[in-house]
Amino acid sequence: MTNSNELLMMRPSWLTVDLAAIQYNAKQIMAHASATRLIAVVKADAYGHGAVAVTTALYEIGVRDFAVATIAEGVALRQQVAYDDFNIILLGVQDVQYVPVMVSQRLTPAVGTLAWLDEAEQLLSSDDQLMIQLAVDTGMGRMGAHSEAALQEMYDKVLNTPSLQLSGVFTHFATADDTNQTYYDQQVTNFNAWVTAVGIPKHYWHLANSGSALWHHDQIETGTIRVGSVLYGYNPGAPELPMPVTLKNVLSLKSRIGAVHQLQAGESVSYGATYTATEPQWVATLPIGYADGYLRRMGGMTVLVNGHAEKVIGRVTMDQIVITLDRDYPVGTVVTLIGQDGDAEITVEDFAQYAQTIPHEILTTFGPRLPRIYQ
Repeated sequence: MTNSNELLMMRPSWLTVDLAAIQYNAKQIMAHASATRLIAVVKADAYGHGAVAVTTALYEIGVRDFAVATIAEGVALRQQVAYDDFNIILLGVQDVQYVPVMVSQRLTPAVGTLAWLDEAEQLLSSDDQLMIQLAVDTGMGRMGAHSEAALQEMYDKVLNTPSLQLSGVFTHFATADDTNQTYYDQQVTNFNAWVTAVGIPKHYWHLANSGSALWHHDQIETGTIRVGSVLYGYNPGAPELPMPVTLKNVLSLKSRIGAVHQLQAGESVSYGATYTATEPQWVATLPIGYADGYLRRMGGMTVLVNGHAEKVIGRVTMDQIVITLDRDYPVGTVVTLIGQDGDAEITVEDFAQYAQTIPHEILTTFGPRLPRIYQ
């Protein structure tokens, strides 16, 4: 019987994920930030790289703490990763009615209100134990205690409820990856002041996201960092913020030429006939389109064929794109859409810049029709 990966490769466009590079990047950022503990953010299927594979690779170098966004992501990780002795934090707001699932799957929710804790207590039996992360909103404006008093109420509740156990306390920075240092400084000040006043021991603190771990780690008084984007090898910040640490590229996107023909002068390509040849020109069709995450606005983007640059022409369609060629190439020739080919390279940052977005969005847009090949 044909397996699912074989079926996917029958349409030859794929992502290659370098797990050794992820391990390298984890070690690099920990050394750079002088961290002794890493919480690896593997939400959104590890930013599109494959949460089970990434979690397994990081576990094998000693990481034991992982963060996801949803209960479903947490359950999948708990059930599909071969190892069992690791922690899973739920970073997003969770529906309190699913507390029994969190207990059974050993998921640790982030909690930002006393009301949530009160409701959770009613759903817990005397034998249950729910690990809790207290969220502190120092300026992101999404979830968490908005004051020292609110944090004190939540902390007291956890201390006085046998079925609740504190696992950590954290905040999330809004401007750690750009040049708004003043806003960042205020968030650090608020967190330090509130958590210290409430009396939560420092070993519970974690507040350094990728931007903070890269550019502000000297302001963070904790050995724990909580990072995502740097694990996957790209700059999460504004272009004017140079990377202070060398990371390895993790992901490449490739396809194979499915068809080749020569356009004649006056002939057009794709919907809307937006591209018309002015002279005879070789072109190729690739089996990839916006349903795979190769965005419709990527018309005109560079691709690499045999180590040199070509262009996507005409409109990107749901399942296919057309590229220029300098000559006739055999069907099956590999085309690099992200990654290195000879001395030329297209990075995730290059791709995102052309799309006028950030690498996070690009990586999490690549769909399930693209098999992940791990190396």
